[in-house]
Amino acid sequence: MELDRDAVDRVLRRASDMSAAHPAVPGATGRMSEAVLLDAAREAGIDADAVRMSLAIERLGPPASRSRFDGTLGPREAVVERVIALDVDTLLGRLDDLLQRQHGLRRSRSAADWGEWRRRTDAIAKVQRGIAKVSSASTQLRKLPRVEARTSLVDEHRTIIRIVADRRPQRTEAIAGGSAVGGLGLVVTGAAAVVAVPVAAAAAPVAVVAGVAVARTGRKQHGELLSDLEMLLDTIERGVRPVTLTDDVRRVLRQLRS
Repeated sequence: MELDRDAVDRVLRRASDMSAAHPAVPGATGRMSEAVLLDAAREAGIDADAVRMSLAIERLGPPASRSRFDGTLGPREAVVERVIALDVDTLLGRLDDLLQRQHGLRRSRSAADWGEWRRRTDAIAKVQRGIAKVSSASTQLRKLPRVEARTSLVDEHRTIIRIVADRRPQRTEAIAGGSAVGGLGLVVTGAAAVVAVPVAAAAAPVAVVAGVAVARTGRKQHGELLSDLEMLLDTIERGVRPVTLTDDVRRVLRQLRS
């Protein structure tokens, strides 16, 4: 992998911060190989493992840009990253198994170091989501329209993985709900103004309160989705087998009998 000057600067700056050692090596011009960069960092007193980690993060690419609604409703995408002591094939294999067999997604595209999964809409997937609701299991991942995973090798024993979950439909629903309630508040306010000013003044805060509630809900949903993604990575690390539809049915039957 060849790196341009900006990428070199970012890698060295990040590695320097991670190792709490020297500032980034100055004078990096043109392009250089990762091996040369590792040598340069070593001479500068920057921890080689921190450089390898920073290089792996650089290969994943930049994070998504922020939009004006991110601070209000949470980002358009929920993103988690983690270094896991597995090779790329094993890591993506476990993730694929969990997303397909446990969370009702289907793999739409894949390559050696990344994969994309989309929400299933067939009858079995609908049954899975219905049973998950009854059994109090998390349904967040099963509702996602798209999940993407990218991996980057840190060394022969470790891989960093970035999982990106698309939550734009979730935000759109929240915005639509807030707009509807806000619009209703304006209609009520306008109608009340014809009758009496004090009534209009009392009705005006309805839209504001509704907007605050919608924003709080959006941020909460983002936080819950991040937790579910972290739990997914926990399951991958431990090598726990997926919970299948049969397991869900058995759990529901036990709950009904108890």
